[in-house]
Amino acid sequence: MSLSSKLSEQIRWIKASLQTDYQDLFKQHSWLGGQIQQRLFGWAHQTKLDLWQRSPFAIHEENLKNHQQTGLFNQSPVDDYQRFCKLTGIPFEKDFWQKELAQSKQVKSHKQNLPLKLLTEKWQQQLDQAKAQWQVEQINQLRQELLTQLKQELEVVKQLSQQLEQLGFGIGDDIGNLTPQDIEEMKRWLNYLTQDKNAQQIAELLGKMRQIEQSEKIEQVKQTVYIQNPQIDINSREEIIGLRLGKDLEYVLPSELALMADEETSILFDLKFLESKLMCFELQGMTYCDAPTEIIVEQKSQEDEKPGPMILCVDTSGSMNGLPENIAKAMALFLGTKAKSENRSCFVINFSTGIETFELTSKTGISNLIAFLRQSFHGGTDAAPALRHALKMMEQESYQKADLLMISDFVMNGLPDDLLASIEIQRETGNQFNSLVIGDAFMSKRLKTHFDREWIYNPNVQTIQELVQFKKDVFNKQVVNS
Repeated sequence: MSLSSKLSEQIRWIKASLQTDYQDLFKQHSWLGGQIQQRLFGWAHQTKLDLWQRSPFAIHEENLKNHQQTGLFNQSPVDDYQRFCKLTGIPFEKDFWQKELAQSKQVKSHKQNLPLKLLTEKWQQQLDQAKAQWQVEQINQLRQELLTQLKQELEVVKQLSQQLEQLGFGIGDDIGNLTPQDIEEMKRWLNYLTQDKNAQQIAELLGKMRQIEQSEKIEQVKQTVYIQNPQIDINSREEIIGLRLGKDLEYVLPSELALMADEETSILFDLKFLESKLMCFELQGMTYCDAPTEIIVEQKSQEDEKPGPMILCVDTSGSMNGLPENIAKAMALFLGTKAKSENRSCFVINFSTGIETFELTSKTGISNLIAFLRQSFHGGTDAAPALRHALKMMEQESYQKADLLMISDFVMNGLPDDLLASIEIQRETGNQFNSLVIGDAFMSKRLKTHFDREWIYNPNVQTIQELVQFKKDVFNKQVVNS
């Protein structure tokens, strides 16, 4: 069996093992199959290169080839063969080959080819066996290492998926692009959300809001999925499947080639060749093609008006250190992942005395969100630059009718008059301005009139139920208006 065939067999074995152990996970996240397939193809290519570069038999293959070409039977091929036997642990018949050397010096030169032929044939046979055994051992070891690594990564995806589902989060294919450090950071914040008492209150609130949002009609629809089906590839020559009549010399059976050794039977070989009746090996390969298949799935019916884009303005000043920082990060993580799961554009603006921005819907969005979770809050507070930048975003077509949420303790100065006027203009075009006040800051009362809705979270005062009721009121109004 060729090296490519061996690797293809290992790929099929790994895929079957993963599909058996993580069947539900693959069904839940369709993007996993494609990423695993790419990893396996890359592993096969790299393994082939590694085996070629690390082969301990390369020098012995070269020595054998040289001695076959020179056709000289002397001490040199015997010594090289002895070194090969020492490497592989094969017994070396020293007395026999020394005797053959001594006899070859006493016979005619054309008869010296007989012991050389015997030596090279035996050498070639043992070399092929040793090389094949070494390749199998190396492939099995590398396969087990890859399988262990893939299972560890799938366990992380499974764990993250379960934690995200518990909190009503969504998970997308971006997680496959995260580094191990990013995944550990995300796990740390998910553990915070599931273990911290205050965070659980926020999660409970958001969970209730999510239940309200999900009170929609469920309908069955047909969905097309692609399943890989094996097909015979006539252009591939990977495995022997039988015999056929033909004239392809590279695939002719040795018994047919033996006809050329005798003058009388060589005529028979020529006739068979001309008539394409030589017995040849039949080889073929397999390829996998995507075949469309229709399945019935349940999904929510689409609302007439889809949720608009989201802009998060998160206060990262020094006054937010401690619990406010944790709540702000938890909210950003929830709303950011929720926006991605709903395919909503989401733009995050961090502000203190300056601003930092990133778009969560971009390819690096999740990585930027993880970097935000890692950063420490410090500096003063100036919300005006963040709001000005948000207003510029609302002028873009992709961020029209946006929902802006400012998360802050609102320990800050008032907003300039020109900025307030711009907010009013954008509000008239369908944009909404909301705030989440963390703590009990006096400025929240002064800024309250500038926001359409204000949510207040104070760990020392039970205000969560009021927020749930507020969300219900807003939802009911939307239903009535629609």
